[in-house]
Parts: sequence; C-alpha cells; structure tokens
Amino acid sequence: MFANKVSVINQLNDNYSYILFDKNNACIIDPAESLPILEYVKKNNLIIKDIFITHHHGDHTSGVEGILNVFPHVAIHSPSSHIKNTRYILRDNEEINSCVNSFKILSTPGHTTDHIIYYDEFNKLLFSGDTLFRLGCGRVFEGTLQQMHNSLQKINQLNDEIIVYCGHEYTLNNLSFLESILQNKELLSEARVKIEDELHLFNKTVPFSLKEEKIYNLFLNQNSNLGKKTKEKLNLTDFELFKFLRDQKDIF
Repeated sequence: MFANKVSVINQLNDNYSYILFDKNNACIIDPAESLPILEYVKKNNLIIKDIFITHHHGDHTSGVEGILNVFPHVAIHSPSSHIKNTRYILRDNEEINSCVNSFKILSTPGHTTDHIIYYDEFNKLLFSGDTLFRLGCGRVFEGTLQQMHNSLQKINQLNDEIIVYCGHEYTLNNLSFLESILQNKELLSEARVKIEDELHLFNKTVPFSLKEEKIYNLFLNQNSNLGKKTKEKLNLTDFELFKFLRDQKDIF
C-alpha cells in the first residue's frame, strides 16, 4: 500500500481530479479532462490501471474516454451501470483493491442518488466528490436534504486524522457564506487566515483536514462549539440547522 502519493490535477474551471500512484502504477479519481492527466502520467512514467468515479455528473466522468484511448485496459469503477464504460459497480461498505491501495466504499446520496465516496483507512485519505467540500457540502440535486444530512454524518463519524480531497474549489465562497450567516467574522478568523495563505502559496485549498472541518463546517457538524452556539441562537435542531444552511446557500 502506498503512503500519501496523491497529486491534485486541476480540471475545467474549478474541478479537481486526483492521481494516486506507487512506482509505475496509477489510479484516477473523477477525471473531468483527460489531457492534463495524460500529460502528468507521461511525464512521470505512470501506467493508469484504475479509474474511480464518485457520481454520474459529466464534470466527474468526461475524461474517461480520452484515458481509455491511451490505456484501453483501465478498470472503470463506479456506483452505476448507467455511467458509460463502467466495468465494476461498487456498493455501500464494499472494500475494493486498486492497483496501489484499498478503498472502503461509502454510499452518500444527496447531491445525486448514486453518489459514493472513497475511504482509504490505511493511508487516512477520503475522496469526497461533491458530498463534502471544505466549509460546505454539495447542492442537493437528486436526493433529499435528509439523505444529504445523513451522508454528511457518515463522514462526521470518521477518524479526525483523515485528509480530505474534494471535487471542487469552492472554499472561499463557502467561507464568505458562513461569515454572512454567523454575522461575526471573528468566529472564522483563524480559518480565513489559513485559507488565504493556502490560496496565496498553492492556489488551492485541497487537501484539507477532517478534524478542522468538524470544528468549522456547520454543514458537516452541528455539534461543534460553533454549531451549538448557532443552533441556540437560531433555536434549531441539527437537521433544521443543516436545512437552513443549505437553503440559504442555494440562494447565496
């Protein structure tokens, strides 16, 4: 099993795809564009053996065809037979070996009904697709708000030491939204300093710590100190706070 050999690949306007590799073998998470991925693997003498898809949206799957043109024997893993080129359908709680590591599959409906995430317990990595973003969560398109809340609680129960790789760079917008809801920028001042530093140094805010998300991300954890204060102020339950935030974020 590899140890944290993950490269972040910019895709489209604000998408991320990920390359996990060990020696000459590589697997890809959610390829939106094939060219940047193929350029990276060629430069680093890698052979793509596996592709893992979190859900059926085109901005997470549209790079598959281009990769198959170069690596026709790649194993495509996804949650649905409706996702083109899928060879292996993945189910909740299933464990699957890639060419470089092992994943536990967690079903996280909400954003879409077929959404899954990939949890590497050994290396403490989580590829969250469009379920969890830094300081936010995915918009609910196909599932229900209750499903999305339940899915986020699955993540909230995972190990604090996990490093999260999400599907989009939405962090600064999510931070501004939470500041507007809390009406007190001081509550998120440490988070803002860190995020702005990361954007200045790396031009991205992924990956990120699940431990910190449990402190600041009110979509994820309504029982943090920040969450408890917000629930008390608004007189809301956990789910009511999540619903309020998601409804407000949709129009932010």
